[in-house]
Amino acid sequence: MKLNFQLVILALLLTSVNSQSIITDRPDQTESAITVEPGILQIESGIINQVDGDGANRFRNLIIPTNLIRYGISNRVELRMVFELDGKKTTTNPSYQFALGNLELGAKIGLNKHYDSKINIGLLSHLKLPKSDGEKFFKNLAFINRISLEHQISEIASLGYNLGYNYFINSLGNFIYTIAFGYGMTERISLYLEPYGNIFINDTPLSNFDFGVTYLLKSNIQLDMSFGYGLNNSMNYQSIGISWKQKKTNNIQYSK
Repeated sequence: MKLNFQLVILALLLTSVNSQSIITDRPDQTESAITVEPGILQIESGIINQVDGDGANRFRNLIIPTNLIRYGISNRVELRMVFELDGKKTTTNPSYQFALGNLELGAKIGLNKHYDSKINIGLLSHLKLPKSDGEKFFKNLAFINRISLEHQISEIASLGYNLGYNYFINSLGNFIYTIAFGYGMTERISLYLEPYGNIFINDTPLSNFDFGVTYLLKSNIQLDMSFGYGLNNSMNYQSIGISWKQKKTNNIQYSK
């Protein structure tokens, strides 16, 4: 009985990996090790309401929407683009000021030959292009890099985690980590829990925690809801989203 109870608790903590045909990089912070199939387009969009800071430094971000576009170009490589509309308001400026956010262009490479293995590994890198122009543009360039690992524990449970380093041209970079645990409650509903954070070279690390639920509306459409909190900071966020995957219509073979 004790062992069964422990297995139930473990299952509730593990990231869901089931037989669904759409595998997304949202809503958690952990990027999946799986790439989109060649010739397939996948769009992941959401709305985020986030609060940071305290007192006079408190501000609220409303992102409507944030978008991740993924397109598979081979059996192991996908191209990626991230863009968003970002609104911010502060205690001194209570009205939202909206503007296009930074643009990210990148790729993900799956290192596994077959995705039915119990351990999947992927590499992800983005070039972050700032909104500024001229000299400020080059000074604010950033490179986002992660290695993603995914362990399939059972047909309904897995553990996923990321380790990475963000490099900024004009400032010191920071290390990132995520550990996502979840459980597929049914064929359509999955839960996850996730500690994540940033480790800075000359500053206090940021530790955060989030959790959420996904609902598989169709084999290629997923809905999600998530909530996040700062463990050693005042951040909190709420998010809802939808992801869509193009259905495969032919059997064209692409290079590996």
